[in-house]
Amino acid sequence: MDVEIIKMSSRGQFVLPLSMRRRYRIGRGEKLMLVDNDGTIVLRPVRRMKADIDDELCLMQKAASAWGDIERGKARKMPKKKFLKELASW
Repeated sequence: MDVEIIKMSSRGQFVLPLSMRRRYRIGRGEKLMLVDNDGTIVLRPVRRMKADIDDELCLMQKAASAWGDIERGKARKMPKKKFLKELASW
């Protein structure tokens, strides 16, 4: 984890350090999403939102399918390690 100290201007502006702009490929004019998460400020490129939403939808579809199997009595038991390995592959 990198830590950078930045300074807010009198107009509420700050500079995202070059090393972080390069690492996350954030260029001029790029839209960023700012989220207040219980006192922690999170700054993310908006272009990542689609990938995050796609990942969440995929997980929800798999969970819905698994729940359907449970309701139809098709659930299977497996050891904890195997379950966690399968879960990690999602």
